[in-house]
Amino acid sequence: MNITGRQPRDPRDVAVEQFDRGYNCAEAMLLALAPAGMVEPQRAGAAFGGGIARRGLTCGCLTGCAVAVGLRLGRTSPEDKDTKELVYRVVNGVFRRFEDAFGTLECRKLTGLDFDQENPQEELDRVHAEVCTKLVRFAADAALAELEAVEKARA
Repeated sequence: MNITGRQPRDPRDVAVEQFDRGYNCAEAMLLALAPAGMVEPQRAGAAFGGGIARRGLTCGCLTGCAVAVGLRLGRTSPEDKDTKELVYRVVNGVFRRFEDAFGTLECRKLTGLDFDQENPQEELDRVHAEVCTKLVRFAADAALAELEAVEKARA
């Protein structure tokens, strides 16, 4: 329980809820995974939806996750090479889990959409519901697993 007397919300549910509200997949990941108390973390993910500014490149779930991991674990000094390696290891773990599950990290291959073309709203809605929601939940789950492993190792 937290100080309000309520159970903390599951970040996987938060990610999906925020994605369904209209945030892009990267913004949803940041809202779910950024450090508690951060003000408007989704702003850091605004350009990452659609595989980085709709370019179809790396899935926004992953880029948003990478930013969230950096915010949670990132270094504050260029001399801190151990923390840099830790962040790389955690993000690579998430990416590896995702690629093993879905065969690629690329938005255009995952969704089958070309964002350079006009896509019918029905197709966008279908992909959101049938493809992207599953990816958002999976990426949040993978990130939580990797972050929990770090916390256990530190304990």
